[in-house]
Amino acid sequence: MSKTRYARFWKCALQVNPWDYARKYRKTDHGLDESTYNQQILQICQSEEIRVVGIADHGSVNTLDGLRQVLVNGVIVVFPGFEIASSEKAHFVCLFSENTTKQQLERYLGSLKLTDPEEGVRPSSLSAEQLLGEVRRLGGIAYAAHCTEKNGVLQRQLNHVWKNPLLLAAQIPGALDDLKNDEGNGYRLILLNKNPDYRRERPIGIINAKDVAEPKDLQLAQTCC
Repeated sequence: MSKTRYARFWKCALQVNPWDYARKYRKTDHGLDESTYNQQILQICQSEEIRVVGIADHGSVNTLDGLRQVLVNGVIVVFPGFEIASSEKAHFVCLFSENTTKQQLERYLGSLKLTDPEEGVRPSSLSAEQLLGEVRRLGGIAYAAHCTEKNGVLQRQLNHVWKNPLLLAAQIPGALDDLKNDEGNGYRLILLNKNPDYRRERPIGIINAKDVAEPKDLQLAQTCC
């Protein structure tokens, strides 16, 4: 009997933050302790049928393992990593394979010239292109975080970085058809690979992966792809 072969698509939330992110970086308080936060993240992943999660705090992996273990126990695939800024202050989410340990991730942060977890928002001394190359050497992938918004690759007009083949994907805030900027639909044309100044040999992967700072964020369409 022949086997059926087909593509299977999984719903992914590729920028989920640990429980203390909101307090550290947004100066807000969701009112949950770590255990409750992690359990609610799992419950909403299950109710929203999210099967793959990327965990990516700003330049730190200190509280990654607690959330990862809860999700893995709930049969969620977890790609661990972090968000990091290049020397141009462009932000990237870097994700690694499921079996990458916290200790390995700490070494990777050092390789990317970010050694102090208390200074997670401080830019690396590596340029964006150097950062992309180092992440690839370490066995990970990087995508452009909030590419059309503050500290995004497109917002900072880094067309040479956009055209780098090591940049595989870019996060946008909603639907592609809704993208506009001061020049009209300029961002949309770039993402559709129709702007000659930003044209890539391989079109970019376009994803929704909005920062998840509290469990209910997972119910927003912009957080998942």
